Amino acid sequence: MTVDHVSSPTIAPRRDTASDIVLDGVITGMIGAVLVALWYFALDMAAGRPLYTPAVLGTLLMHGSHTPVVPIHVDPVIVAAYTAFHFVAFMVVGIGLAWMMSLFERFPIMFFVILLTFVCLEVMFFAVNVTLGRALGDKLPAWGVTVANVLAAAGMATYLWRRHPSVVKGIERLWEDEGPREG
Repeated sequence: MTVDHVSSPTIAPRRDTASDIVLDGVITGMIGAVLVALWYFALDMAAGRPLYTPAVLGTLLMHGSHTPVVPIHVDPVIVAAYTAFHFVAFMVVGIGLAWMMSLFERFPIMFFVILLTFVCLEVMFFAVNVTLGRALGDKLPAWGVTVANVLAAAGMATYLWRRHPSVVKGIERLWEDEGPREG
């Protein structure tokens, strides 16, 4: 059997099912959560206080901001509870991003929605950090939160870009459609 013609390879948009989106979202969220957890684990280890950050955030989550955070005792139950919350929150965000990516493949204008969502999430995390800064006694510096967010965003975006290769063509089409108009 011979092939009469060879066509140029094109990447067609996938039609994701709900289970594909949920699975992609869970993996996406896990990537972000692991990167943030590893970042803070490395910072805590470098400071000679392993699991300190999840202990601080877990204490805040379980006991509220009115609870004094000094001294922090690294309680395995509090660390586990916060870690579970952290992973579930990232998985929810990951599912939302995976859903938006599946829409992006069919509707390239979703690029701007995803970009706006990213900016809003970053502003929200920064605002929460500033707001909680007083309650935490400035135990989580803004630069650390920023690095953690950049790591998570880069890891999550890389996974989603690789899972949805046709989005690059969608972005190119967006810019081509927005070029100068003659008339």
